[in-house]
Amino acid sequence: MNFLIKIEEAINRLIEKLLESLKGIIPDFLFEAIKFLTQIPKILVSKIAKLKPKISIFYLKTIGYFLHYTTIIRGHIITFVMYLRSEEFKNADKKSLMTKPFKYAKLNPLKSISTLLSCLILTIVFSVIYQNAHKIAIGTLSLRKPASVSQEEDIYIELKNHKFEVHMGSAGGGHGAATAEAHEHEIFLDVKIETENPKEKEFLEHMEEMLDDNLEALELSVTQLPISTEDQKALSEKMMKTLNLDFKEIGHEHPIKSITLKQIVPGRPVYFRQAERMITIEDINLQIFLEDTHRNRQVWLDFSALTSNRNAALYLKDHVVEIKDYLTTNVEPVLPQLPVEEEGRLIIKEKIRSELNQFLEKNAIEGKILEIYIDYLMAS
Repeated sequence: MNFLIKIEEAINRLIEKLLESLKGIIPDFLFEAIKFLTQIPKILVSKIAKLKPKISIFYLKTIGYFLHYTTIIRGHIITFVMYLRSEEFKNADKKSLMTKPFKYAKLNPLKSISTLLSCLILTIVFSVIYQNAHKIAIGTLSLRKPASVSQEEDIYIELKNHKFEVHMGSAGGGHGAATAEAHEHEIFLDVKIETENPKEKEFLEHMEEMLDDNLEALELSVTQLPISTEDQKALSEKMMKTLNLDFKEIGHEHPIKSITLKQIVPGRPVYFRQAERMITIEDINLQIFLEDTHRNRQVWLDFSALTSNRNAALYLKDHVVEIKDYLTTNVEPVLPQLPVEEEGRLIIKEKIRSELNQFLEKNAIEGKILEIYIDYLMAS
């Protein structure tokens, strides 16, 4: 037994000597390279962690610069449009304005040529990018399109922007019909109904009125709005199963192969960016006519006006003094009862709206006053 142990120890010593001799033969740079390769993942992680703040700052700067220069360009465009509508432009010599760029180009040929070349290069670059992007998009769609698409195009019908009443509730139900009725909503869906063959498609087109009625009669429930992918799948399966059963009752077996739904999300609300189209005008003086004394007294009011576009609001903000003078001189004295009664205040608001619209029209400003809101009213 001791003999075997000694042999094992001798073999181990021999292996250690061989490894040491091999280590002495191998150059040191190989060991450094192996050590570096093992540390690459750790180095990459640390580098990425250091770059994250810089990337976020670059992202925020990009958005900030884009918004900044977009605002500047928009301001220049508005200024240019207002100049075109101003009296200065109307009275200016149009011929000299048209020849002014050519005179500048003649006096500064290098700047003019460089500007034209830059515009030409940018136009060519953007046209090449657009053409290539268009080709890539078409190629990608053709690659993703299934081989049987030419057949499928002929065997489905679509119901665009179809209105449904759905019940909003939790996924588990549990509260009964009363809770579902308390959360009823209207949604609009595009319904794509695929059939087995063109004959079934023709049948569904003939039965489109029955199809609409049966879809409107369905009791549908969702867990959230806009509807999730799971809700769309559940609604599609329920519609397909119910409609196939309805058609089975009239002797037509399984005409619908599948149903695909796409929710139509409502557009922007009417109050979107409404604050930018609002203007407040204070200390407007209207005269009150007193019949018993045959003299006038005054009504002071502040009001806000909602315009149809921001251009009209900007113009009114820059001409508040002219607006006050125009209203004071053009609105006739009102009866004392008008500011007190609700109907009278409506008459005053309508009169102010009419006069402001005439003011904008006289100054050739595109836009209208949509609504007048009286913020403060006091008689003296």
